Amino acid sequence: MAVLDILTVPNPVLTRKCRLVGPDEFHDGLRTFISDLAETMYAAPGVGLAAPQVGDLRRIIVADPGNAKREEDANGRPRRPRFVAMINPVIVEASRDKITWEEGCLSVPEFNEDVARPRRVLIKWFDEHGRNQQQWFEDYDAVVIQHEMDHLEGTVILDKVSRLKKSRYLSRRTKVRGRDELLVE
Repeated sequence: MAVLDILTVPNPVLTRKCRLVGPDEFHDGLRTFISDLAETMYAAPGVGLAAPQVGDLRRIIVADPGNAKREEDANGRPRRPRFVAMINPVIVEASRDKITWEEGCLSVPEFNEDVARPRRVLIKWFDEHGRNQQQWFEDYDAVVIQHEMDHLEGTVILDKVSRLKKSRYLSRRTKVRGRDELLVE
């Protein structure tokens, strides 16, 4: 397994809509990529990661919302990872009642925002072997899955805030990046 580089805004890859994974792509290469994606998520550390966040424009996400609550081993990794890999996930049904959660994003470092989302969602997807799966997700788990699915549409958390707030964040990030580049030289 490998830890992949996570793209951060304003990388244009993060704004692109992802393509469906075709039936001919369910092979060992896909399963290796999913393992690498999960390894990257845990190393970050995060509770979810979408393929475009590592530069791959296929509709693939991994998530382990329980990772936020699980004990860590001596290497700082969660004990008994139980991530779910979703290929071509689709929201089949969503509750009308909402939950608001303060979300962060590995592709938008040092930024959090309260986001209202459906409290329950029924998701349909393919697993890494091409088998159909379907499950209800509730509360925090639903938030994580929906957040990662946003990435498949080219949406990041900054797209859910005012233009002013987005502009201020991007300006601050540009200044930090410029300062970091000066320190490296």
